[in-house]
Amino acid sequence: MSGGLWFAARGYFQRLRFVKDWSIATLLQALGWVVMGALRGVIPDWISISAGNSLILLSLVYSNNIILSMFDRKTMWKSGLFSVVLVFVLLVLHHFSDLAPKYRISLISFAASIQLILSSKTILAANRKARLSSHFAAFFYLACGIFLFFRFLYYTFADVSVSQIAFGKGPIQDITYLFFYVTSVMMTFGFLMMCIDIFIKGQEESEQKYRLLAENTSDVIWVLNYDDQKYVYVSPSVLNITGFTSEEAVLHSVQDSFTPTSFKYIMDVLPSRIQEFRETGERKPFSDEVEQYCKDGSTIWIEANTVFQWNPNGSISILGVSRNIDKRKKAEIEKNKFFSELQLLNHTKDKFFSIIAHDLKGPIGGMNTFAGMILEDLDSRPLKRTKNDLSILFQSSGEIYNLLENLLTWARSQTGEIAFFPESISLYRSIESAIASVSFSIQNKSIIVKNSVDPNTTAYADEKMIETILRNLISNAVKYSQPNAEVRISAESIENDIQICITDFGIGINEEIQKKLFRIDAKQTSMPGTIGERGTALGLILCKEFIEKHGGSIRVESELGKGSRFFFTLPKESSVPIRERL
Repeated sequence: MSGGLWFAARGYFQRLRFVKDWSIATLLQALGWVVMGALRGVIPDWISISAGNSLILLSLVYSNNIILSMFDRKTMWKSGLFSVVLVFVLLVLHHFSDLAPKYRISLISFAASIQLILSSKTILAANRKARLSSHFAAFFYLACGIFLFFRFLYYTFADVSVSQIAFGKGPIQDITYLFFYVTSVMMTFGFLMMCIDIFIKGQEESEQKYRLLAENTSDVIWVLNYDDQKYVYVSPSVLNITGFTSEEAVLHSVQDSFTPTSFKYIMDVLPSRIQEFRETGERKPFSDEVEQYCKDGSTIWIEANTVFQWNPNGSISILGVSRNIDKRKKAEIEKNKFFSELQLLNHTKDKFFSIIAHDLKGPIGGMNTFAGMILEDLDSRPLKRTKNDLSILFQSSGEIYNLLENLLTWARSQTGEIAFFPESISLYRSIESAIASVSFSIQNKSIIVKNSVDPNTTAYADEKMIETILRNLISNAVKYSQPNAEVRISAESIENDIQICITDFGIGINEEIQKKLFRIDAKQTSMPGTIGERGTALGLILCKEFIEKHGGSIRVESELGKGSRFFFTLPKESSVPIRERL
């Protein structure tokens, strides 16, 4: 029996505590019976009787201390071992004395009854604390203890013949051995019942604790069967986060629970994690931030901490704890947005200083030097040469004036000082006004500018902003056209927008420069015009900002050596939404 318990403790009963210890206790009892019975007559009686009974008593002491440990009570090893040693000494002394043999039985019965009654007391106390639901072990131990105590009284005070003494030969000895063997088996049976009872109680308490934890925590605890793609459990706390009850949430599929972007992310990362778990079996934790749907249609960000586990049927479950991080995530997104805006402002500042340091300082310094040279020999300089030099100076000052105007307008737009008043305007008149503002450059290069826009075409826009946009785009088209070339301006209706196209047949723009044309955060490369005109890409950046204020867009199509076409859109009617105003 002790051998069976030992192997069972490593197999079926491995989750039951103290089974191995109990197997040792039963082994001690078996050794006691072997010494006292099988070795009787082989070794001296004073050894077999004294050692055998002491081993049996030691097994009862061991059992009592196991039961005390099971219920977290203080063990009694010192007093128990003292009683075993005392009984062994008294039995040896008795053997060499003239006392009747019955007192030997009386001593053993008394010592054993004390251990059994103490064990029964411990179990009954545990019953009162509702640790056990079975009373079998307590009553059986108590019954055995009472029986042995009455046996102690009987053998101590009654007149007992030698034939009634258990250690004598005959039927009484056999009956006594059988009684104690059955008692030992029943004690072991009662112990196992207690172990199973305690284990079940522990499982119920753990389940209750986990249920209370799951139901009262602010986080959502859930279990998903990966193979079936179904939720097995969702804690009631999901109501506080998503508005769904746990019963409703369990019926959702993974795809229904998350936004398309988050669902795609989950489906991308899960297969490799599952494969790793299948290969290694390692319960590796993962943490992900995903966006989940709420019952009212809104979405929230959650942090999902997950781990995989095998199910008894061979399928895989995902155990997860989800935490609401919506405020933190949105603050993080807002922080990143502010950081991007800060970067943009930093690029804007750098661009601003670059223009002041290079594109303004250089030309103005050149004009100052050129004007000084004219003044030095003004009296002797031919009139025709002076007129030509003044024309060059006038053209340069005009370019600087346009650059300065763009710079100031752009600076005001960045600080929100430009008013935005869209109204229905004549697109044809705005184009004519922009052509007139760059007439000197047009005449200087003998450029033909064709305004093919229908005079009745209107757009819903801020007239001053539109003239700034048109002036910059037409000026660029003239700048990069060869002398005597042509610039065409046209417009067409596209749904609720008007698309304006400004076409030149000049030098064109390479792809690398095209990619950076409208970006303030990119290092711009301004190419000189066909007769050396200066400029920056600031005008195009300003055009993009103003067009986007109207809810439109701008793009370019260009080929080196064949010219460029700039397209931008404006809304037709006032009902079209206008983007955030300056």
